[in-house]
Amino acid sequence: MTETTQTKKGNNRIVVIILVVVVLILLGAVAFLMLGGTAMQLLGGGGTLPEDEFIVRMDQFPLRPNDMDDPYSISAGGDLRMDNTQLSKFMGSGYVKPFVNHTGRVDGWDVSLDRVNANAFGPETVRSQVSYFEEADGASEALSSDWFWAYQLEDRAPEEFLDENCSLGSDCVTFMYKEVKPGGGSIVERYDVAFRYKNVVIWVFVKGVQGEVSEDIVMDYGQMVLDKVKLLDN
Repeated sequence: MTETTQTKKGNNRIVVIILVVVVLILLGAVAFLMLGGTAMQLLGGGGTLPEDEFIVRMDQFPLRPNDMDDPYSISAGGDLRMDNTQLSKFMGSGYVKPFVNHTGRVDGWDVSLDRVNANAFGPETVRSQVSYFEEADGASEALSSDWFWAYQLEDRAPEEFLDENCSLGSDCVTFMYKEVKPGGGSIVERYDVAFRYKNVVIWVFVKGVQGEVSEDIVMDYGQMVLDKVKLLDN
């Protein structure tokens, strides 16, 4: 047997092994779906985090001063349980009631932080919120163009949607606002990211003078909140 023949046989074995592995993966996927799994779960976007554990710990998931590299303090009234009643106070019951009925939102927590040193570089405000939904499908709906407030509320319409770099969790969307600061005339920018991990929706925004905030910064903070929520998987 020549070396060329041995090489060809070795390559053929590798091809056969790869094909067998692919077939086994496909068979496993089909079996999962036949047993009631969904394509979203198969891709890692489904499943639910335990409600009791989430509710008990949900105040820990948003960003807090000890998570920040620079000194930040909690804004006045900026550390609160964002249950559906409280959400209605912010967003209006005309929006929130059908939103909750359709998506199955259960509860959440919201924390807003202010930069301590006014002359320091970085976001003046960092706000993060986590919301728990009954199912992953409902959390996805909450971020859809049919229900997510950034698409729906004209008085909160973003300056621009920035979906190019949106890679956190599932159903991720980023957008920004821009306004002129009263008095000084400087431009203030705000960057938001909202995304889903299983049946939890995470929303984070950073706000500050133009040049001190960016999409990359809000994505980094979003990842920090996601890492906290993922601890429930352990």
